[in-house]
Amino acid sequence: MISFRNPKLLKQASGDLCIELTEEGNWESFPKFAEVLARQIGATITERIDGPDVRLWKIAYAGNALRLVYNDFPNGVSIEPSCSGQDAVIQKLFDSFMAQASPSGV
Repeated sequence: MISFRNPKLLKQASGDLCIELTEEGNWESFPKFAEVLARQIGATITERIDGPDVRLWKIAYAGNALRLVYNDFPNGVSIEPSCSGQDAVIQKLFDSFMAQASPSGV
């Protein structure tokens, strides 16, 4: 199980909520991380988009289409809404990550 040291609930420029999960990891470790995390939260990876400096993987979670994103600058992994109006599902995920947060997490 993946636990996070300090997940952050943030507002995007659009005003929608997103979750900054970790600043750990790298390009090569993201696929395994994404697969484990998706299973852990009961999501399905529906599309994998890999650009030169970002990996944007679409996931289906609780009837919602979200994005699991790895950026290499600044380095980090986040969960973002795919459209407006998903604040409640982002908040629910954030609450579950906070309940499992650990100083030894990623």
